[in-house]
Amino acid sequence: MKHNVLPLFILAAVLAATPVAGQCTYPTPVTPESCAAAAAYNASTNGVSFLVWVDGQQVCEDYPFPASPTDFHEIWSGTKSFWGVIAGIAIEEGLIGLDEIVADTITEWQADPWKSLITVRHLLSLTDGLQADEGGGGSPTYANAIAMPALHEPGTFWEYGAVPYQCFGEFMRRKLAPEFADPVEYLQDRILDTIGATYSEWSYGTDGNPLLDRGSRWLASEWIQYGELVRLGGFWPGTGERIVPQELMDQAFQPSPIKDDYGLTWWLAPPGVAGYPCDTVVARGAGTQLLYVIRSRKTVILRQTTQIWHGWNYVDTVLLDLLFVEDDPQDNCPPAPAGGLTVERTGSDLMFGWNPVQDDISGSTELLAGHELWKATSPDFSDGQLHLTLDGPMPGGLATGEGGAEAGLVFYKVRAFDKCGNAGE
Repeated sequence: MKHNVLPLFILAAVLAATPVAGQCTYPTPVTPESCAAAAAYNASTNGVSFLVWVDGQQVCEDYPFPASPTDFHEIWSGTKSFWGVIAGIAIEEGLIGLDEIVADTITEWQADPWKSLITVRHLLSLTDGLQADEGGGGSPTYANAIAMPALHEPGTFWEYGAVPYQCFGEFMRRKLAPEFADPVEYLQDRILDTIGATYSEWSYGTDGNPLLDRGSRWLASEWIQYGELVRLGGFWPGTGERIVPQELMDQAFQPSPIKDDYGLTWWLAPPGVAGYPCDTVVARGAGTQLLYVIRSRKTVILRQTTQIWHGWNYVDTVLLDLLFVEDDPQDNCPPAPAGGLTVERTGSDLMFGWNPVQDDISGSTELLAGHELWKATSPDFSDGQLHLTLDGPMPGGLATGEGGAEAGLVFYKVRAFDKCGNAGE
């Protein structure tokens, strides 16, 4: 077993996994000792809230000083993950369809050759092809969002940004009128009132419409209830009511053909990545505001921080490894198929601070270019390990090799093999 040691410019971790056969078969207890270890790690990485529910019962709770249970926090892009679920309700009610043409409602798009092809699924999976941000880091008004140009044919390009969510907001605003004023009012009526949860604040744009890409602030004890609803597949035991049909909710957790770590408003890990229970899904916001839902463990985990730049040194798998008491996952993996199973380690476009990442691999290593790229210089394999130095943003490139790579090429994703066909932590 050799070690691929990469000094990656690490980002707020994204990650959740789509199911892989044979890898979700072992239950994982959470103990007082593992709770304490995970809570300490959360605190050491600027976390101010840490909650864990197992099978509907709170088993871990920590609010590192000076935080308290009565503090609410901006969850940033964690706000996005309400809309894949609310879409399931709207589909069940016959209000919308996932493959419905949005231009049938936003008629301003009908004359545009690409905008006229955009579906609801394209918006929620971020494959709509629109310019994804207005510029300046803010959220556009609904009118400005729908006016953004289409830069790519829908379904051929994935780009993260505020525009698709704000377009979905305008689409839903028109669909919901006159019964509901906006999508947040619909969310409150259809989900939050039923589960007894509510947000503390919600930001509105200059047009008077709610932001859908960010802007909601939550107590930890309120946000985690939404995670529990997702864990239960849309059923709420408090009322005995099925709020969302599970098959419609679970469409949010299927990756698009061009982006294997993003579903419909929820983050997913590339299939086969070690260190994550394979059915994990994550609502994720800047500063590592995180809501993990792991049905195979009957577990929901919440983490909050107070600032957008906090959490740069936080790594998902460190917390999960501390929290879950289990045998080495390698012992539970099915045999790797002939030639190994190819997987990717994916980053994010929000990057703060240097942090080493180590992969245990056997076989070849492949380095792929990504969105925010760094020049890889002086690759060294003299001791059987891959060592790279990253220096400066550069255009895209590709480096591959069986124990070898070319200097000067750039990368952002790591693709590797281990005996289970996984990229190891």
